[in-house]
Amino acid sequence: NNYNSKFNERGYITVINKKIWKIFTSILVIVLFCTIILFTYTGQQTVYAAESIENVKGEYYEFDAKNDYEFSIVESSAIAVTGENTFGIFSLSGNFTEAGERKDIPTYSVKDGNLDFSYDFDKSLLNVEETEWHLIDDKAKKVDIITLENNIMKGTLILQSSLDGETWIEDVIKTDIFNENTDLNEAFYITKNIQQQNGCYFRVIVAYEMEKKTGSHKVALVTVDDILKKKIAEVYEFYIIDNDISNSALPNAVPRMELGSKINTGKDNGYSGNNSVDKDDPHYGWDLGMFYVNGYTRESKNDDGNIVFMKNVGDKVTLWFNLKQNINELNGSDDLIISEDKKGYYKEYEIEQTNFGHGALIVRYTDYEGVIHDPVIYTNYLKANARTGANTRVQLFEEGDYEVTLNYEIKNNPRKLGPISVVPTYSNYKIAFEFSIRNGNCMVFPFDIIKKNELFNNAITENGFKLDMAKSRYLTIDVTKSVLKVDTDGYLTEDIRFNRPAKDGEVYSDEGIYTFTTKNLYTDSIPTTKTIYVGDNKYFKTFSKFGISIRELNGKIASGVEIEDDGTIVESVEEKVISIDKETTEAQSPNIKSEEVSKNDESLELEILNQENGANIIKMNKLSAPIIIGIILIVCVIFVFVIRKRKSSRQNKWEDGNK
Repeated sequence: NNYNSKFNERGYITVINKKIWKIFTSILVIVLFCTIILFTYTGQQTVYAAESIENVKGEYYEFDAKNDYEFSIVESSAIAVTGENTFGIFSLSGNFTEAGERKDIPTYSVKDGNLDFSYDFDKSLLNVEETEWHLIDDKAKKVDIITLENNIMKGTLILQSSLDGETWIEDVIKTDIFNENTDLNEAFYITKNIQQQNGCYFRVIVAYEMEKKTGSHKVALVTVDDILKKKIAEVYEFYIIDNDISNSALPNAVPRMELGSKINTGKDNGYSGNNSVDKDDPHYGWDLGMFYVNGYTRESKNDDGNIVFMKNVGDKVTLWFNLKQNINELNGSDDLIISEDKKGYYKEYEIEQTNFGHGALIVRYTDYEGVIHDPVIYTNYLKANARTGANTRVQLFEEGDYEVTLNYEIKNNPRKLGPISVVPTYSNYKIAFEFSIRNGNCMVFPFDIIKKNELFNNAITENGFKLDMAKSRYLTIDVTKSVLKVDTDGYLTEDIRFNRPAKDGEVYSDEGIYTFTTKNLYTDSIPTTKTIYVGDNKYFKTFSKFGISIRELNGKIASGVEIEDDGTIVESVEEKVISIDKETTEAQSPNIKSEEVSKNDESLELEILNQENGANIIKMNKLSAPIIIGIILIVCVIFVFVIRKRKSSRQNKWEDGNK
């Protein structure tokens, strides 16, 4: 009953389902509405990368109570983790994405910032029945091949890192972690830039001992519990690298410049001495390694004689370190090694006493406002972050002033009785240098404060604008503001209201003419000048549209032109009198004059028509995509409705005819 039929011209039956037509029409209306909303919303929406949290899977190992958690040499006890056997959950958080595998372990690519490492566990697991598996104190100090300073007790957490996946360094060691007072919800580690920029392997080891009561039995008259014990190691391995590191400078890219040389600083004085390295010095005649900078366009020197590296757009100024020596056999002698400086401190930067490990790399940054930031310290640098013969990326740099020092201690042990050292000597050294980074451009970028679009030279805005120096903090920028005055004869004069230095982020919204002059003090480039007009002044529109000066416009005003509200210059049309021979004038003058007037009128009409068409085109360009699409969809709906009405009318006529 829901269907009506008719024969078409070819004799075929066309079936029209009225319900389908209603549904189809409704869908078109909904699509129209959603399309308008979608385009309007997406035109204003800004999408930001959300922080990611990844629960990392690892390997789960079980051992008997006499084992030392020897997972690296275990042959048959490795079990792929399922998530239900582990005591807690290890996770990474930050702005990163998964990037496949490297050496059969998960790889994560960091988009921005650094990653946090966390291990979260349910504290209710600390209070379970003795007949269930529960934690007990493990008084051992060994996990696999790692020897701890303290007993494991109720669990230990060890974080190792490696640049090559073969030589591992302990970055974090926590013991007795599973107790009521432990809060592992906070990150126990944050990755370092130097690790992400070079790519770094990480290994997290969580080890603990458990037991449960399975029953009891009597020995003589004493009841003895039946206890099962086991040791467990959870091992998580993964690789982390910066997302854009492939765009940075390569180790062998040129130009490049070597920086720094070794200095003997004495012993236990905060690396503050400055002694020459003579022939009696154990460091005489050889160098530990070499720092160098590349990824820049040009270098120069400032007034203090320090190196200034100039960078352009796309340059990645990078500091590298190339380790030339085996730190356990310096200069080919096993008598000389890099010693662990457990009581290191740096007097110049007021760094308190701490364990520098096998060399401490320290970088201090001073920004464009002269603010000295806290130094970044990479302890155990030579052992953890440098490989013999390899070029290790230290840091990528933006504009600023930098101080770098590598502090290390050498142990000289020439006197031995078997494995025993006899009165070894220790000496402190550093490789220190300074340099600056400056942008080589000479540009400043004004942006409309409402529309957010960049304004080019001679642009006009009613909203005002804001300066963006694009992180070029060391440019000299001066701004001049002037206003226009119109005298009684209609001539223009410019009146300067201020001339002062400009600064990054400054907003200019008052009506006026703003002229910026930008100069780079570190290059020989010609100063850059830009002019921006703020306001709805018709003369500003003329300046912006035609790029003419006040003097040129005054000249046109003197010739009788008029300035429209949109800035258009309208010139007057003067009748020209042509003197020619009288006979020629009598014969041809009427036709010539008529033809000239006709051509002038036609030219004027075309000019006006072109201006109107241009205005219409501009107006059409301003129509947003959602409105255009909406109009098209409305037409479609109307078309479908009309077709449906026509078919319904024909159907009714056909039925009446049959009746």
